[in-house]
Amino acid sequence: MISAPLVRFVLTAAFRDKLMMTLVLMIAMGAGVSVFLGGSGLTEQESFALVFGAGGLRFLGVIGLVLFCCFYMRRCFETKEVEFLLSRPISRMTFLFSHAFAFVILALLVAVAIAASVYFLGRPNPGGWVVWSFSIAVECVLMTMVALFFSMVLSSAAGSALAALGFYVLCRLIGMLLGIAALPAETMVLNMLNNLMELIAIIIPRLDMMGQTSWLVYGVDGADSIAMVGKASAYALRMVEMLGVNGFILVQGLVFTALLLVAAAFDFIRREF
Repeated sequence: MISAPLVRFVLTAAFRDKLMMTLVLMIAMGAGVSVFLGGSGLTEQESFALVFGAGGLRFLGVIGLVLFCCFYMRRCFETKEVEFLLSRPISRMTFLFSHAFAFVILALLVAVAIAASVYFLGRPNPGGWVVWSFSIAVECVLMTMVALFFSMVLSSAAGSALAALGFYVLCRLIGMLLGIAALPAETMVLNMLNNLMELIAIIIPRLDMMGQTSWLVYGVDGADSIAMVGKASAYALRMVEMLGVNGFILVQGLVFTALLLVAAAFDFIRREF
């Protein structure tokens, strides 16, 4: 189901477009800015630089990966590269899964670069840094699959990138939205919207409960940040209690990656060339 030459082809295209070089340079610049801003703090300068850098580099990595995946896939369709490759002894599933596997490799490379930069920004809690790095790797992989799905469904590169980034923002803000939805509803419409928000929280990844910068300072157990999410929705808290933080992150990554690949495959199989 995975073609090694096709995977190498995608990775070569990523390096030819200087994606990795640009992201590494921007990550280095972001780390430098974090150190500079951390030095302006009156107290806890190292922790400030660590938290600011971790949050900024996380968004930077996701944005870079989403833009590359969306624009690369749409370029493949517009230049008839997809039709050319499918005219060879390559099935549609081999094409899709090979691209997905190549995007996963790129996501892991970016996650490693971000984790290494954060490690050298300060003195993060060792256990918290490991869990944070693992969650960032899962988040990057998930967002490449989201970008792959939207680039398959939508015919515009800019539109698919905006849709993927909008989905990411929703996943990051869902905890706050659930907190608002937990307030007493004054009207029936607001009550329906609150219930709708609870439903949405079940069918999207809970990225707000992953990669929390407090882990880098206090550790996962010391911060106890998952339990303090508050209105995180009952099912998510139960999953964390049952699986632990690492298990929760891993299960989310596997389940939603599989769902996104199935959805992309369903659309790709039905597409006529």
